[in-house]
Order: sequence, then structure tokens, then C-alpha cells
Amino acid sequence: MPGLVVFGRRWEIASDDLLFPGGVEIFIRAIWLLAISVVYNEHRDLLKCADGNVLAAYLIGVIVQLCLIIVINACIVHVSMQGTITNYRPRKQMPSLLYVRFALYMPELAWDIIGTYWTFHDHVGCDRDVVAIVEGAVIFSWIVLVITVVGIAVIFDPLGSRNRFSYWPEEQKGLESDETDQLMTSARSAAARVWENRCKVLCCCAGFDEHSQNAFSDVAQVIADFFKDVDLTPSDIAAGLALLQQDQDRHSVFRDPMSIITTQPQPHGDPHLEDLGLVAHYMKFAMAAYGWPLYVYTNPLSSLCQLSTECSCCSCTSGQVEGGALIMSDNCCRCNLAGILQHTGLMATDVVYATFHNKVYEIPFFVALDHDRRSVVVAVRGTLSLRDALTDLSAESEMIDVEGVEGTFAHKGILQAASFIHKKLEEENILANAFWKVPDYSLVVVGHSLGAGAASLLSILLRPAYPRLFCYAYSPPGGLVSKSTAEYTKNFTCSIVLGKDLVPRLGISTMEDLKSKLITAINSSDKPKYKILVGGVWYTLCGSADPHTPSSTTAPSPNLTQPLLDEITSMPSGRDYTSQPDDSSIRQQAATQSAPLYPPGHIIHIVEVEPASSCLSQPTYGAVWVDTDHFTSIIVNPKMLSDHMPDAVMKALDQLVHVQARGLQPFLQHCSQPVV
Repeated sequence: MPGLVVFGRRWEIASDDLLFPGGVEIFIRAIWLLAISVVYNEHRDLLKCADGNVLAAYLIGVIVQLCLIIVINACIVHVSMQGTITNYRPRKQMPSLLYVRFALYMPELAWDIIGTYWTFHDHVGCDRDVVAIVEGAVIFSWIVLVITVVGIAVIFDPLGSRNRFSYWPEEQKGLESDETDQLMTSARSAAARVWENRCKVLCCCAGFDEHSQNAFSDVAQVIADFFKDVDLTPSDIAAGLALLQQDQDRHSVFRDPMSIITTQPQPHGDPHLEDLGLVAHYMKFAMAAYGWPLYVYTNPLSSLCQLSTECSCCSCTSGQVEGGALIMSDNCCRCNLAGILQHTGLMATDVVYATFHNKVYEIPFFVALDHDRRSVVVAVRGTLSLRDALTDLSAESEMIDVEGVEGTFAHKGILQAASFIHKKLEEENILANAFWKVPDYSLVVVGHSLGAGAASLLSILLRPAYPRLFCYAYSPPGGLVSKSTAEYTKNFTCSIVLGKDLVPRLGISTMEDLKSKLITAINSSDKPKYKILVGGVWYTLCGSADPHTPSSTTAPSPNLTQPLLDEITSMPSGRDYTSQPDDSSIRQQAATQSAPLYPPGHIIHIVEVEPASSCLSQPTYGAVWVDTDHFTSIIVNPKMLSDHMPDAVMKALDQLVHVQARGLQPFLQHCSQPVV
């Protein structure tokens, strides 16, 4: 930080990022030098052949080049270790060293060409072992050059020439203010175009219809706006996350969890919420919406045999199956339908409708009859494709019409996906046909992740026609609905969040907050980046930022509620425990750009009461009621991704159901044991 500027342009790498690649290259080339030196010194007699002089000259040239490269790389590594992330002045010689290193590629390339010519020439009288060694050296040298070219392509910044002026104040000297503004505006519009092209390349399989084109533009604008006022390289972000994780853990306080639970009346007495058996039961439907991929993932040994009993490879066309279910866009063997049946334990006759059609803003879902709970279930699939990812990333706010409620906004991409499902349900009379069969059943809408967001918004759209519906949103997106909309959904929605799950805390406002805290952590650090990264890895593995400091995770917990308190008070209500950042304008600018969005409904937060004793065991979980404000800051933790997985949520719910079945209270605020 900032990005390295050489050859008149900025690159996606900083001057302190060259320690590890430089060290690896030194190690490889040192071994290479040792091998070539042994061949030259120990087998000189074998060089006395017709082309021996050429071979000897080639080996000497390689040895000289390797020595020079090792020396210059050692200098690069030494300079890269100086200063801090923001204090790059001690590394001001880095561009000069890189110019020298680049110059050494010219003779290396020439020598590779000579070596290649020699290996393909007739080797009259030369020992075959020597020829094989030279051939290996030439091939290895070409491999190194190819890897170097690939590395340069990876760190190439298409906006490098523009960003040189955008981020470096010294580059703007001599420019008028209107010229500077024009350069900044031009750089930002160019950044949006570049991100749009990147999205098109990465998501080429998503198609190029109107929805996809709009999604590409929306996603590109969101990403470009997020990075428009900072100059961060990927390693800067990694180091900032490492610092932020340690800072959040240091500022964790031990408080009564009741103090951060919403002051609104809790939804006790509602069977939809009090019975965790219901919550776990409908999680099976949310998992079933993923079809066969998730079933194979969660049952790697037995899934193929079990799915084979349900799959039917007799037809590759969409349409009705036995029992009248309408199945659309499944594969030839109808494996997705088989996955639904295996996950839920339903019969094929219980599935009313299922579509696995997937495009941007159009996600799969199915409708089934749940006779055990006397309900018609609409289950929406979560993210499972690049098309779904584009829907996730279309994160701008859009108005949603809610009668009697003002200020109702929702996530644009997910709202369009919910509108697609709503339109499909109405046009094909899917729910009407289902309730014609079972008129006394209730309507339940479920989903996980993206599916949870779509399910909750779909419930808003369906509620005028089905006022008694209920929605279970498992691990819903955090940036989903406005505050007033979130309050409205408490009438019919229950969200379930596991641990430190990132997604329920993820939104444009929380990302801006995270960016501000990252920059603050980086600015306040006086350590070189390599020490931060190494310390971060050590901290994640051993619980201590200093390898010489005893791990805090080895100390016994004074009571079973302490890990819970660490969890639920580490970042309560969006409070910033870091020092006030110098660049507070970033946060103010974010607040004016878009209102914060929240997860929907009443929220059950499942937290660890006691950590797992080994890699093979499961943590002990408890549940607490929390308000939407509890998820207004991102918690940096290794479990922020694993806690989002649907199988992890299912295991935690199963454990809580087992606790409830034993007559114990899984909701911790009802425990007779005081929490201190």
C-alpha cells in the first residue's frame, strides 16, 4: 500500500509483497546453481566432445546468470522487508532493483534460446547423461520464464496508467484542479468498464442476455465504487484482516447476552419459533432445494447408491413424472428430484412442482406437500452457480411495495429473483393447485443463503394472498431489507444464523465499515507486512499473534458461557472498538450513498457454548434471540465461511433439537444458571 509503480504504471502488488516470491525464487535458483556447478566441475571430461566448447560456454553462462539473479533477488527481498505497509519510503529503491532484475531476463532468454538450439542439434561424441542434464536445465529455465510471464499477467492492472494519477499525490503535481478531477472521473468510469469486462470473462457461462448484461453493469459499478477511494493490494487486505481479527478478539468483553438482545417483546408462545424441531424440520427442505450436489457433498460414501434408487434415466425431457409432479430443467436422470426426495423423505407424489432453471435473477425452487406438518412448502435454492453469484452481487437497493409501511427497500438482485418465483407461482397456478388438494394446509416458505433472502422477499409478495404464511430464512443475507421492512417481516419470518457466519453480516454498509476499519488497522500498525501475515497465520492456528506467547486457547475456560460471551459480544450492535480512523470520510460517504440493509424477521442466533474438544467432535451449541442491529459489523474469523454451510447449520439445529427433546431449554436466556 500503495500499489507499486514501475514502467510508468501501477501494478496489483506492493513493494513489500516481493519477500515471499523472491525468497522462493532464490531457493529454486540456488538448487539449480548447485546442480549445474556439480555437472560442470565433476564431469569436465565428458564435455570433450564435438560440441563441448559450446556446452561449456552455455554452462558457464548459466552459472554466472544464476549468481547475478540470486544476488539481485536477495537485495529485493531485503528491501521488501523494510518499512511498514503505509510507510513505503524505506523501499524507495525497489523500482530500481526491479529494473535491474528485468534487465537480467534478456540474457537469460538469449541463453535459453542457445540451450534449446544445442539440445536439438546433433551431439556428436557427447555423453548422453550430459545431454540429458542440459535438456533438463533448458526445460526448467523455460518453465521459470513461463511462470514469470503468468505472474506478471496476474499482477497487471489494466488501469495502471490511470491509477498512477488517481492514488499518488506526487503524480498530480503540476496539474490544475479541474484536470485532476477529470482524471479521477475518467479513472472511475474506466474502472467500472474493466470490472464489467472481468465479470463477463469470469461468468461467460452465465450468458449475455438482457438480465446478464444488467447484472454485469450493476456488479461492476458496486465493485468500482467500493475500491474507488483506496489503493489496496490483495496482500494489504489479507494483512488488514489479520490485524482486525486480533483487534476484535482483544476487544471482546464479557457481558450478559441479555444486554444486547432486542428490547422488543420476544416472540415466545409462537409454535413456529419456540419449537426448534420445526426449524430443523424445514431446514431439510432448504437443503433439498440444492438438489443432488449437496446430497452427495453431505453423504459422500452412500449418496450414489441412495440416489440411484430414485434416479430415472429413461427420459431427458422436462415434464410430468409419476404422481403428477411437474419437473422442469432437471438433468436426464432427474437426479435433482432424487436429491429432494432423499433430503426430505418425501414421495414423488408429494412434489407438486420443481424447476431447476437457472439464469441471472432466476433461481431454482420447488413446491411440495409436507403431510407430517400439514403444510405446503415452497423451498428456494441458495447460491450454486456463477449466475447466482451475479444475483448476489447486484446489491443495490430497490423499492419493494409493502402496504402501510414506508421506507421499504430491498436487495435488487434478490428482489428480482423473488419476483420471478412469484410470477411463476401465479402464472402456472402452482399454489392454487396445491391447496386444491390440501385446502386446510398452511403455507411455509424456506431457503438458505440466497434462497433465504429470496424466500423472505417472496413471503412479502405472497402475504396479501396468504396472510397465514410463515417463512424460515436460514443464514439470510445481511444486506437484504431496510429497517422498516425488517420490522414488518417479524410478523411472519424467522431467521436462523449460525455463529460467526459472514453472509448475515454482509452488505454494502457493512463492507464500507469493514474497509474503514481495515484502513485504520493498517495505518496504526508499525509492523512490516510479512510479520503481520506470518503472525496472522500463527494466530489462526495457535491463538496467539506471537509464536513465543502461550496460546490463549489452551487456557481452561472458567465456565461454559465464556465462549458464548466472546461470540455474541465481540462486535455488538455495530459498535466500533477501534480507534477513531483518520479517514472517517469513507464511512460518512458510505452513509450518504445508501441506507443500511438488514436480515429479515426475528433472529435466532446459534452460538458455541463450548468449543469442540477435537477436530472430530462437534461444539456444544446454545441459542439466543438477537435483534437485527447485532449483525451490523463483520466479524473476521476462520469460521466466518464454514458457519454458513447448510450442513453445519443442520448439525447445529439437530443438536439443539436433541437438547430440547431431553426437556432442557436450548434458549440460553431461559437458563436458570446466571450468565456473568
